[in-house]
Amino acid sequence: MHPILVRKFIYPLHEYSKGKPTFDWLPILEQSQWRRREQILRDQSDALQNFIEYAYEHVPYYRRSMDESGIRPNDVQSVGDLNRLPYLTKNDLRNNFQELQASPRPARTQTISTGGSTGAPVKVLVAMESHGFAEAARWRAQGWFGLKPGEREMVLWGSPIELGRQSRWRQGRDRLLNSRLLSAFDLSEGALAQYAKRIRQFRPHKLYGYASALAYLASYMLKTGQTVDSDWPKAIFATAEPLLPYQRRAIQEAFHCPAVSEYGARDAGLIAHECPAGRFHINAERIVVEIDEDKHFGVAGKGEIVITNLLSSAMPLIRYRTGDVGQLDSSQCSCGRGLPLLSYVEGRQTDFLVTPSGRVLHALAIIYPIREAPGVAEFQVIQETVGQVVIRLVADSNFSESACKTLIGKARLALGDEVSVEIERVSKIPRLPSGKFRYVISMAAEKILGANVGSQVKLGNRA
Repeated sequence: MHPILVRKFIYPLHEYSKGKPTFDWLPILEQSQWRRREQILRDQSDALQNFIEYAYEHVPYYRRSMDESGIRPNDVQSVGDLNRLPYLTKNDLRNNFQELQASPRPARTQTISTGGSTGAPVKVLVAMESHGFAEAARWRAQGWFGLKPGEREMVLWGSPIELGRQSRWRQGRDRLLNSRLLSAFDLSEGALAQYAKRIRQFRPHKLYGYASALAYLASYMLKTGQTVDSDWPKAIFATAEPLLPYQRRAIQEAFHCPAVSEYGARDAGLIAHECPAGRFHINAERIVVEIDEDKHFGVAGKGEIVITNLLSSAMPLIRYRTGDVGQLDSSQCSCGRGLPLLSYVEGRQTDFLVTPSGRVLHALAIIYPIREAPGVAEFQVIQETVGQVVIRLVADSNFSESACKTLIGKARLALGDEVSVEIERVSKIPRLPSGKFRYVISMAAEKILGANVGSQVKLGNRA
């Protein structure tokens, strides 16, 4: 399908038929990104005031809580006033699902589930306006790399490719939108060979998908000498997981174009995008980002990312704890956009490792030694207690006893003598039901770094 036909007619019709105001938001966001940061934040404060008033008037949970504590909607005039309100946790969503719903509910809403990577899933209601804003923000960011709606794309995602009626309908829709799906559920060598072939045939202008799956595909293409021409992919967009430095290098070497990271949460919304200068710009027009600083990290301003989504009208998310770790950046970006910045997003709290002495280590501290070991095809690090780490490996004959001892030694050097390290050889490491892959899973870090998540903060107190 010709890209202009898709961009001008088919794609807008698709979005409007679903009730998503994507193409209403897109010109607004393309203009607002060039405003001064002060103006963007003033507009954000105006939207925040209206949203707090809306939540008080239409959502029983917030009306009851604020009344009990003597807080009025006009007490929240800016982002700085948000700390008068409590954090909203995943447990709060589970325990107060009915009370958190707006009444009356927006005309078109969708119920989505998230949180399958750890713990019980969380359900949230999402209005179509929020979906439309997110899609427009994504297209704005992809436009930074010369892409427009309707250009050819391939998506490497956690969706099974089946032959059922609904699946055939989706395939037909995707073809009309110039999109093709590759399943992240199957990353066997045979599937990767087919994916590489389909990519060369379709010649997409972009790829979009899980960071780990894109990196795995890129590594396969490099290993088999199937890198693509540099004249047609404009950018590769990695989402759902942190894009690690070695993954970025592999993707860029295989596809000869920038590898770009997108940060969002299925429940909280689409939060930030990486620009060509390598900085993370927050979609601040309707996304408010706070950082709950955590002293365990030993870095000022670093802590859990807390989101207020000003378009979460079906189920308002005010000061929602994401479980992700990051830090705000007050500097200006060289790209000239006024959108505020996240200096980085390091992943979930469970992506870190902790030691009995209280040290907190980024996953890369142990990922790099594992990647250097010969013969390792896949790996996963599990830390159930602070004193023990298990490294699961899918390895070939090149992984010798000597390589095993060397790996254990390097891991102990990174973690310290207080943590025991065990190697477990396995034939396969399953992905999550969503299709994502977790390189590091630390239940111990979740207990320590997330210790304050479940605590209740009374309204009226400083959080």
